Amino acid sequence: MKDLSTLAKLLAEEDINVIHRHQPTAMFDVLNRELSLPIWKEMSKNIQDLMTVHEVGHALWTPLEQLERAKQEKVEFSFVNVLEDVRIEKLAQKKYPGTVRIFKKGYKELKEMNFFETADMDINKLSLIDRINLFYKHHSDVQFAEEEKVWVQKANQTVTPDDVIDLAKELFAFMEENPETQDKTAAEDDSEGAEGKMMEMPTSGGQEESDDTDGQETPSAGQESDETGDDETDTTSAGQEESDEKGDDKSTETTTKNQAEGGEGNGNITATTDTASKRSTEKMLSEEKTNYIYSSIPKTNMKNAIVDYKIVLDEFYTSYSRQAKLDGHLYWNETLKEFENTKKDSKKTVAYMVKEFEMKKAADLYARASSSKTGNLDMSKLHTYKYNDDLFAKVTTLPGATNHGLVIFLDWSGSMAHNLTGTLNQLYNLVWFCNRTKIPFEVFGFTTQWERHGYNSPPVNDFKSGDMVLHGNLLQFFSSKMSASDQNSMMHYLYMMGQRWGGYRNFSTNGYPYMPADKLNLGSTPLNSAIVMAMDIIPAFQKASGVQKIHTVFLTDGASDKIQEKYHTYKDDYDEIHNGKKGISTYGWNGDVSVISDPKNGAKVTGSDYSKGQGQTQTKMLIALLKKRVPDMNVVNFFVAGSGRGGKVSKYFWNEFSFDYKEQDQMKKDMKATNCVIIPDGQGFDNLYVLPGLNSLDMDSELDVEVGANKGALKRAFGKMSKGKMMNRPVLNNFIKMVA
Repeated sequence: MKDLSTLAKLLAEEDINVIHRHQPTAMFDVLNRELSLPIWKEMSKNIQDLMTVHEVGHALWTPLEQLERAKQEKVEFSFVNVLEDVRIEKLAQKKYPGTVRIFKKGYKELKEMNFFETADMDINKLSLIDRINLFYKHHSDVQFAEEEKVWVQKANQTVTPDDVIDLAKELFAFMEENPETQDKTAAEDDSEGAEGKMMEMPTSGGQEESDDTDGQETPSAGQESDETGDDETDTTSAGQEESDEKGDDKSTETTTKNQAEGGEGNGNITATTDTASKRSTEKMLSEEKTNYIYSSIPKTNMKNAIVDYKIVLDEFYTSYSRQAKLDGHLYWNETLKEFENTKKDSKKTVAYMVKEFEMKKAADLYARASSSKTGNLDMSKLHTYKYNDDLFAKVTTLPGATNHGLVIFLDWSGSMAHNLTGTLNQLYNLVWFCNRTKIPFEVFGFTTQWERHGYNSPPVNDFKSGDMVLHGNLLQFFSSKMSASDQNSMMHYLYMMGQRWGGYRNFSTNGYPYMPADKLNLGSTPLNSAIVMAMDIIPAFQKASGVQKIHTVFLTDGASDKIQEKYHTYKDDYDEIHNGKKGISTYGWNGDVSVISDPKNGAKVTGSDYSKGQGQTQTKMLIALLKKRVPDMNVVNFFVAGSGRGGKVSKYFWNEFSFDYKEQDQMKKDMKATNCVIIPDGQGFDNLYVLPGLNSLDMDSELDVEVGANKGALKRAFGKMSKGKMMNRPVLNNFIKMVA
């Protein structure tokens, strides 16, 4: 289906949505610029391409008005369909000469398949309309009487849909008046009447491929005069323009149902080959009952999606300062002392880890260093010429160091409450580390609260029909561009927020916690929307910072909210276009297949396992698209698996990753030993790091040594304490490993 979609888009010459549905033929939604194609059975590429080009031609150039006029004027619809096929295939071949080959090869195979039900039949005894149909479907052995050839040429000269209707009426009347042009296959008399002659295929505005050339396209001997060709060129454009201008209807379509309800006609004179082709087409439709649900990645409006850190600071300050006046700044001052102590305690550990990082980086560079001879004599070795062949000076080349950048997306949902203080402490260590090592970084909290309490907040993604409807915003908490003062204030404000759920506090002496502004409070989990936003944010960050290697971190504690809707355009009774969701689904249930495409690069992913009622499969699909959007990026997930104040990981949690009890036991041992379990390719991420509840991590490992201990015991105790400090910073520790 991917190849067919690409071909359809190329033919349409615009960024339309191409979808596949269980339907008899093509449909084109003019308002939403959405082309739907039937789902066919397995077939050869030649027939697939033919069907696609043919259906795209109907969808783009056959307006619904044509069908309505045929019905109103009681025109035999098989005539209309045959002549319309000639017109739209001519337009396709004229616009895209390469499709000449597609039609020729495709119809050759269909003929061999008895698609038109003419096997063991003398096709020259068929009616004139049938022979015209077969002639333009590349049946080379069709014959016409001299008075019939004019109708063959007229079929090739139609330009507009109205031309087709008019010609269908004229041809039907001619055949009524001339019985010899009607079907003679059922007649007992086997005489041919007028002597028939072969007729060459018109070029239909394109180029015809020669059988004795190796796929080279050459003009046919039956090519029309230049005068006719010029007329065709002018009127084709006009006809297409007319068709486009009539696109006010919700959709243009050519369906079997509509065809059956078309012109009533005589009933005795009909194109039997057209009816036969419809039967054959229905047999080629897939019997698979899978429902495909399509949506596309929208363009993020970063101005609306990202709440600048200065605005976040102002919102925190406004809400906190008002409450601080009521308690004499007690909670403010006490939490500031606690935060400064945390900062002081982490300073030495972060400095140590910076030093270790620099050593790892230097060791790696040395390992990859290469030496080469310069071609210049090393004068210090010249005296050894009798026993040393290597007298040339050497130069050691160090490979260029890759500069790194970090973007973090922090889960700002209600379930993070009891883990918030510990999570923030881990985050602060990472920010301080990046400050020391000059690694550019951005930290965003993804939340629904700003949108929910933003009072008519503008949309976070630019509208385009078929795009996923994103929810939530990104709160910019930290940036390498922030001043030290702003960074310190933000850390304190967030620390105050974390302490609301951070365990026991003596409120009488330490102050009662402040409430943040509603729009800054914890909400639900728009992780999937954040991943989509990241597709525009990360490339912009990389361009602005000039870094070579991007590390993207999603720090979460649960499954994402589902993106369940896509934008759709409707036409109301007042001819006013309004953009809305209207329950248009993007989310697949059991038995459905969700297809998400990225119009930026043409990438497409599918998924169907949505039985859990959450967005895990959608998350995996979006991560795959993010990797395609930003190649050579390291994207990981730090997953806080522990819950509650104890921060323990449920024994049922490990079933998410393995049902092997031995593997589960090993994971539990790793968690106890290192406070982290690494799962490669977990949930689609490069690595998934499973963490305990971060409030259970003691950031401050104490020196455990007995009084009077000897030097060896003291050394071991200090080593254990240093190791503990590093182990209690799993986010930073694992980030260093990624970068170094």
